[in-house]
Amino acid sequence: MLAVWRRQRQIKGRLPDRQDIDPLDLGKQVLPRIAIVELVPGGRLRFRLCGSELARFAGLDLTGCFVDELNPNKDYADYITDLYMLARRTRLPVLSSCQFRGSHDLAQGTTTRLICPLAYDGENVDHFFTVQSFGQTSGIPGTVTMTYAEGFQPGLTRVIEDGEAL
Repeated sequence: MLAVWRRQRQIKGRLPDRQDIDPLDLGKQVLPRIAIVELVPGGRLRFRLCGSELARFAGLDLTGCFVDELNPNKDYADYITDLYMLARRTRLPVLSSCQFRGSHDLAQGTTTRLICPLAYDGENVDHFFTVQSFGQTSGIPGTVTMTYAEGFQPGLTRVIEDGEAL
């Protein structure tokens, strides 16, 4: 996804719009793990599109949901919002990872996400294209969901500068 975003940014000479990103360019293995997130007036974040694998690990289809309403853990919602706002401020992709713990059988999981900013006018970020990968590290398979996680531990967060590899 980073290569597609960078290519569109180079072609346009500015931030790409969401219409500039063709999901078919991402490949079949990536499509189930993508999300398009909209920055709405007031600074809230709403999922416009949620891939099937993302929905499975979230525990629900996130389409239409606001980030700040999804998890009863306000700290987690703030953490996710801060990641998107970092991509907005820097106008560059952000790579992050975290561990989360569910209530079932002390299940634990991990997630890594790449957030790429998008702008209809090429300047003002109004959407984000995100891809996430997931893993479950303990507990009964399929019992941990990040949306209903009881706890989380942020890991790596970094802005991906121009020309920098993941």
